[in-house]
Amino acid sequence: MINTRQRRLGWILGLCLLLALGCERAGSEASEGGRPRARKLAWVQPLKGHPVHQMTQIAFREACRELGYEPVIIGTDSMDIGGTVARGMAVWTGSPAWNPLIARAGRAKVPVILPHFPAAEGSVPGATGVIACDPAAYARAAAEAIGRAINGKGKVAITQGSFNELENFVARTFTEAMKANFPNVEVLSPEEEGFDAPRAISRAVSLMQAQPGLTGAFSTTGGGPVTWAGAQRETGRRIVAIGMDYTRVNLDLVRDGAVYGIVAQPLWEEAQGSARLLDDALNAREVRWWTELPAPVVTREGVAPYYALLEKVEAGLK
Repeated sequence: MINTRQRRLGWILGLCLLLALGCERAGSEASEGGRPRARKLAWVQPLKGHPVHQMTQIAFREACRELGYEPVIIGTDSMDIGGTVARGMAVWTGSPAWNPLIARAGRAKVPVILPHFPAAEGSVPGATGVIACDPAAYARAAAEAIGRAINGKGKVAITQGSFNELENFVARTFTEAMKANFPNVEVLSPEEEGFDAPRAISRAVSLMQAQPGLTGAFSTTGGGPVTWAGAQRETGRRIVAIGMDYTRVNLDLVRDGAVYGIVAQPLWEEAQGSARLLDDALNAREVRWWTELPAPVVTREGVAPYYALLEKVEAGLK
């Protein structure tokens, strides 16, 4: 039986071979109008059917077409990637396991942009640049928002989709900011929420039952609003909860008061910006290492612009 690690390794090796063949072929093609004739940009992302990921894919496709490229989406939900020739790649990483692929692309002179996951310059060999918000900034903003809303009292839980480098960092920064600004608030050790909604809600319910003094919660993952809305509904208790991402279900929960707010990670902007940065790199324009984007905490009063954006996303899905 092939395990997840083996499947991923096979996929990465397949992509490396794909890149090698594609770059070899692309190198022999002539330019046209100052741009390569083979005009494809690839968006590489695991779990490509996830609603949040679908949003980024639509944004990437839209920007590619505006710039005159053919977008190619490569992900774990499909292995049908034969024949793709990519001039540049945007790779949704979040794990050092991607580094060999990125390094291989760099050696082949294929520009690689890393959306969503900040990384120190030089830490990912072969990468051209990063486009992402600052997780430290939104972690501090979430701590400030929750701390004020609970009047600096009680206990606050942290849940994570998984214990990965980015979410671990966000949880640490949130804890440090809460302790610095609201010393009377006890921040609990992070718990793993997971990505199965019923199981995540069950875990949050258990946490609320074990912590009668719980007044707030911060989730570092996009399923967090559903998790904490469900836990409040099942326990009959209200807390101040903030999660990630402006999916429609999350915005509805904020609008209806089921959760206090969301961190509006700039998913759309990251994806569109990735295509534009790849175009800059392919046309010898300067690409700075980190293109930093804002990620505000959005409460009920601020949801309207994000609903408008989702209308655009849903039209793209149709």
